[in-house]
Amino acid sequence: MAAAAAALLLCACAERPAPLRTGADFPPLALPRLDDNPAAEARPPGRPALVVFWATWCPPCREEMPSLQRLSDAFPDRLAVVGVSVDDDANLAREFLLRHGIRFPIQLDADREQSRRLQVPGFPTAVLVGGDGRIAAVIVGGRDWATEASMAELERLLGVTRGGGPAAPG
Repeated sequence: MAAAAAALLLCACAERPAPLRTGADFPPLALPRLDDNPAAEARPPGRPALVVFWATWCPPCREEMPSLQRLSDAFPDRLAVVGVSVDDDANLAREFLLRHGIRFPIQLDADREQSRRLQVPGFPTAVLVGGDGRIAAVIVGGRDWATEASMAELERLLGVTRGGGPAAPG
């Protein structure tokens, strides 16, 4: 009886992915987009990405969103910046994005099912994903992504450079 219970426990644990951690594969994450485009994979295959889990009710999230747009503008075609809103009101999130000029893709996890599945530790949480699909870093808490230090850290961790076109070989 105890062996059967242990086997059931192991099966239940095997189905739940490990928390987001450095070196792990970033799992597939296709959610509806706020701009009414069809659902798409959060991270374009083969392209480094910064995927940020955020909400309009979260003050540090609201503060960092404009810097994420500046970051996206600094790395066109080299870094995919993607937001995953956990707001349960899509219109509130859309209004925020319009008011602040946020143009990078935003997906909606209104029921927070995917955030729970990935064990996102808090909001905002940024996941830096290399072109190989592996997690390079998980950063919990707000920051100014458009500072020289933040951009240099992204260049180092993800092998991307600022400007258009593909990154130069390192």
